[in-house]
Amino acid sequence: MSKHQYNHPTPEQRRTILEEYGFKYDRRIREEECYEITSVSRSARFNMENEGRFPNRCHFGRNSCAWLLSEVLWWVRNPPVVENVNNPHSRKPT
Repeated sequence: MSKHQYNHPTPEQRRTILEEYGFKYDRRIREEECYEITSVSRSARFNMENEGRFPNRCHFGRNSCAWLLSEVLWWVRNPPVVENVNNPHSRKPT
């Protein structure tokens, strides 16, 4: 289980995460709602998806796609590790 890749939740984890956020059922979400939940731009999500670091979208047609709500919520709760980030909080005092 790599911390650098997105790991799909188990059915039990899906039910748990949906209950925690107050959803009764899993559903597909579109671009606007996915952005609202993740605050990650479309192009950044596309790049992360191609690298295996974001849930795959489901295509409904040539110009239509969506993500499973439970997978996006799981990704928000368990994001992949990012290395070599300029983090001012990790600097040692001089």
